Amino acid sequence: MHAHYGAGGDGGGSRRAAPLPGDAGLYFLGSLHELVAVGLHRPALEALCAGQRDLAEPPIDRAYLLKILDEEISRQFGHPLRPLIELVLNAADAARAPQPLVDVTVTDGRVDVCDTGVGMGLRAILSRLLIPFATDKRPGIDLGRFGVGFFSVLGFGLSDPESFSLHLTTGDGIEGWAIRVVAWPGAGDSPDAPASAPEEVGSARGRAAPELAAALMCSVRRIAPLLGTRVRVTSALLEPSAVRAYLRDALHFFPASRALVLLDGAAVNDGRLISGGQLVQERIAPPGGALAGAGGPAGAGALGAGSSGSAEPARARLEEADVEARERALLARFHVGGRGLLPSISAATFHAGVKVDACLALAELALIDFPAAVELTEGRDALKVGPEFTAVATAFYRRLIQLAAASGEGRRTRDRLAEMAAQISALMLQSAGWDEVARDLARALLGPGRCMVTPERREALLGFLGPTVAERLFVPESFWAEREWQPYLPGERELLEDELDLDPAETLSALARRRGDLAALPLLLARAANPHTTMVALCRSRLPPDRGGADAAAPRRAPGAPPLAPPFPEAAGRRPAGPLPCLGTRRLLLIRDDSPAVRRPSGWSDWYALRAAFDRASGVREADLERDLIVGEPVDGAACAAPRPGERTSGGEP
Repeated sequence: MHAHYGAGGDGGGSRRAAPLPGDAGLYFLGSLHELVAVGLHRPALEALCAGQRDLAEPPIDRAYLLKILDEEISRQFGHPLRPLIELVLNAADAARAPQPLVDVTVTDGRVDVCDTGVGMGLRAILSRLLIPFATDKRPGIDLGRFGVGFFSVLGFGLSDPESFSLHLTTGDGIEGWAIRVVAWPGAGDSPDAPASAPEEVGSARGRAAPELAAALMCSVRRIAPLLGTRVRVTSALLEPSAVRAYLRDALHFFPASRALVLLDGAAVNDGRLISGGQLVQERIAPPGGALAGAGGPAGAGALGAGSSGSAEPARARLEEADVEARERALLARFHVGGRGLLPSISAATFHAGVKVDACLALAELALIDFPAAVELTEGRDALKVGPEFTAVATAFYRRLIQLAAASGEGRRTRDRLAEMAAQISALMLQSAGWDEVARDLARALLGPGRCMVTPERREALLGFLGPTVAERLFVPESFWAEREWQPYLPGERELLEDELDLDPAETLSALARRRGDLAALPLLLARAANPHTTMVALCRSRLPPDRGGADAAAPRRAPGAPPLAPPFPEAAGRRPAGPLPCLGTRRLLLIRDDSPAVRRPSGWSDWYALRAAFDRASGVREADLERDLIVGEPVDGAACAAPRPGERTSGGEP
């Protein structure tokens, strides 16, 4: 063992230690992993707390202990500054005042986190603070759950050992202790390095390597009594502006009821960093339970079952059960809308305590605060999808429904809410609870009859079906929204089948022979690469339901006979055809026989519309199509039959 110095006393505050002259209260000096070994071995722990000068080597597998410490110290978070948040979480859990305060001070290369809550004695330091995962956090109450705050900060010493130091002072009001940790760059790098520095430390100075955990040197010293804890982290990696921006981003939605966080003297979680929007707090029934009130159906039945004399005790029991259920409920907070007043505040974030992830695809501010009952995964930064997680996610989606219903916003705003809900589900909430609420969201936000089409198909569908169909289209802005909504919304195929009367598919050559009344078919036949295999289907706008009897007098075709030519009534209540007469689908090419450009093209605009629409529907590359239209042979003037006097073409030319 390394040199250990101490004075009489138990280190727990029951009786004062009297430091030996010249010791200045020094209890331990040596490698951090050896102090951890003392905390793991009860006889050594008791001896150190009693102030014994010489400690026997604890029977600990040194190689295995170093491996565990290396894993804990060098494990990466989602953000390199996240260990600072762990310190704030620990300080918030320690605070017990009516209005707990956590004071964070940032200067060049240094961060101080202070609280005036419950500090620690030497026994608590050795048995809890310095033992990985030996936390005394209360599940569902405290924010920290793994006891990794102290060790995660040591990771700064792996990345830049020369500039790193950790100085912790703590006390429970009866005694005070100071712990200092520094990182030696490597064995033999400095003539002043203690002989106890491990020989196997890598020789690379300043290089991040887990083996450097063995070179973390620690001292434990008794100081004057104090109450609370101060942690000072020094590292060249702590650039002030980056640290302040990250702390504001991570802490601005932290519940002020847990602790008011002061950053350089200014509160960061009192709501002043968010403008607009709506903050909602609600209790959610725990998984497998319900918030049953005394006035609900169950309460009414219980009260009605007994006599009037037993009503009051029954009511009291129900009220007591209701209070108990609400205490077990999850308290979730949502902030929807508004904007962050600082660039560092993400467009959308979710929190478990202050575990943060960003959704950069959103323009609106959408914040979700998970209760402490939601678990973290082994990686510490990721939330674990479980019943509590799903309950909060589902409640958030239903809150969006309520906001949309209460605000009475128009279709464009509701579409934006649908986009936001899907993006949050895919990017932030791992689709938790989405299946349970997606159909309700679709009915509330999108309404009936909406069909989802991709952005690249929107213009083609509007050109083919006409601009009046735009009210039925929901076009997701992102891949994630498309992925989430696809199983729950009809798509392009359902839209076409609902809007059009479709004839059976046939080859283009057969259609041209059968429908000589459609003047555009010869042109399309000439442009087709292989008209004998090109499958097409004629279609036209479907009659609205209330006009379903308009075609009742039309002649019926015999079974197996080719479709009859429609009479094309101009005012039959059908949607007018769009300017593009052709549309390509996965299975075949659709041609509108109610389009004037197909029935009787007259003028260059009809001919060019036919050429462009047919080429696009046939799969011709856009660049080739544009080149053909611009530099190819012009439309033959003889092919464009001159209109009769006074007649106007579909393109608008007299």
